[in-house]
This record gives sequence, C-alpha cells and structure tokens, in this order.
Amino acid sequence: MTASADPIRRTRGRPPKSGPEQQEVRLRLLAATRTTFARTGYHGLSVELVLAEAGLSRPTFYKYFRSLEEPVDLVLAEVNQQLVDSLIRVTLEASGVFNKLEAALLAWRDWGLALGPLLQPLFAELHDPHSPASRHRQQTLAVLAENLGSLIETMGRARPSRLQLDALINSVEYLGYRYHLETPGDAASWQETREAMLRIALGLLGSADDWSQVLPAARPPSADVSRNPPTTRPDPRP
Repeated sequence: MTASADPIRRTRGRPPKSGPEQQEVRLRLLAATRTTFARTGYHGLSVELVLAEAGLSRPTFYKYFRSLEEPVDLVLAEVNQQLVDSLIRVTLEASGVFNKLEAALLAWRDWGLALGPLLQPLFAELHDPHSPASRHRQQTLAVLAENLGSLIETMGRARPSRLQLDALINSVEYLGYRYHLETPGDAASWQETREAMLRIALGLLGSADDWSQVLPAARPPSADVSRNPPTTRPDPRP
C-alpha cells in the first residue's frame, strides 16, 4: 500500500529571522557604524571595519543596506535630528528671551557631551565636501535658521536676516565644539564659552534693551554645569 501524502520537504539553511530579530541585527549594524565612524572618520570607514565591530558577515550587511553610505546617512541624520529636537523642545518650554537663549546654549552643550568620541570626526569633517557629515550639517543649520527665525517672530520681533541667523548659529557651533575638544570642560571653561555665545547672540540679534538686561541678569553657570557634569570627554586626537 503506497502512502498518499507527499513526504515532508525540508528547507536548507537557517530559518528566516523574525521581525524583532531583523530589527536587532539592523540596529547592531547601525551601532557598529557609529562606533567605527567615531574611531576612523568617514574616509577611514569601510564595510569590513563595520562588520568586524558588529561581529557579522558581509552577506548579512547587504541584506539590510545596499552600500556603506546608507547606515552612515542614518547615523548622521539621527545625530543631527537629536540636536534639532532638543533645541526646539527647550526653547518652547522656556519663557522670555534670556531663558530661551540660556536653555538653547545648555542644550547644545549637552548634545555635544552626549556624542562622546563621535564629536571629533564630525568637527573635523564639517567643511569637507567629500564627507556626508558636511552635507548633513548644512541641512541641519538650514533647519535651525528657519526655526530660530520663526521663534523670534513669535516673540513679536522682526525676523533677522539669513546672514544674521547663519552667523549666530555658526559661531555657537564653533564655540560648542571648541569647549568640548579644546578645553578641560570645567566650570570656568563653560563660563567663558557661555559668555562669548551670549555676547555674539546679543550683538547680532539683541536690542539696546537686551544688552542692558540680559548680561547683568545672566545666572552664574556653575549650577548648570554641576547639574550635568562632563564626566566623559571626547578624545581630541584624530
């Protein structure tokens, strides 16, 4: 008597990963890309180095990304969006010109601190036309300028020119990187950096009334620094 049912067919290879397992592998590759980028910069980055950091195979990489540029773009987009989201949130929560400015400067400082070793290659490649870090920076600065201009208008003030906005944002950006990469990161260093940022902001966007009120009313920065001390400093060496 012959069996009427077809024999069970066995599939070859490993069973396909579930949705959560696939997401875990993808996040693992993104984390490895970020770690490796922080160590080598964009021009030293390779699929091989990312795979070595992640402990995965080349076929696995290409199941999730078509090229190395894809995870790099995702990492840089996330980093820059975190800055934008943080600045928007704290300036909306604060009230008054000085409090909004103070909150924004602290948010920018804390963003740089959270980046850790990734900060140095980002700074080194800010103006490198061959690095995606430069492209993402330009996009982020444009978003920040638009949001800052709109915020100033909602406060009943005339919208500054794009030149004024760009000058302020570029200056604060430089001073923020300088604070993290070229100073001890102590209270005195932040006080000096903060004062320079405030003076630039007032010089570009402030009125005579702002000058008379904001600088004398500036709170001592020591309390803010102790609230979130820079326990881990980015390594300034490439």
